[in-house]
Amino acid sequence: MADPAPPPDAPSMPLDLADFDAVGLLTEAIVSIRAHVLINELEAAAAVSAPEGWHRLVINAKSGGSSVLVVRFNELSVSRTKNVATALNKRGWQLDEDHEGATLRQAPGTTATDVAFEVLAALTVGGAPHDVRLMHATDSTGAPLELRS
Repeated sequence: MADPAPPPDAPSMPLDLADFDAVGLLTEAIVSIRAHVLINELEAAAAVSAPEGWHRLVINAKSGGSSVLVVRFNELSVSRTKNVATALNKRGWQLDEDHEGATLRQAPGTTATDVAFEVLAALTVGGAPHDVRLMHATDSTGAPLELRS
């Protein structure tokens, strides 16, 4: 799945990047998404918004238990693209062949907490603001997912 567009009735979960509880909230959301994937045998994706001019992030949950994190640089200026791409590459992300984004594949068994810490780090690289973002998720049928337990 790529970047899911939220349906009009999709619930959004606020995620305050400056709040220490963000890792816990994000971990719970990732566990919810993974549970949906396992129970329903459907892939799912969660998108985290960004302020204008910054990068959004998508968490793809796969049926085999892996997670794929995706950032696209479409909204970034040339200098921000370079800074964000360099920072993500140093964190082990693979730059896309089209130079319009980066991907990090995480193997099955990677804990939800480890994924959450990586997501938080990726959202704030290159000087991106530590502000409140909105997160929403859908499965491969387009059905919205509840992100809170």
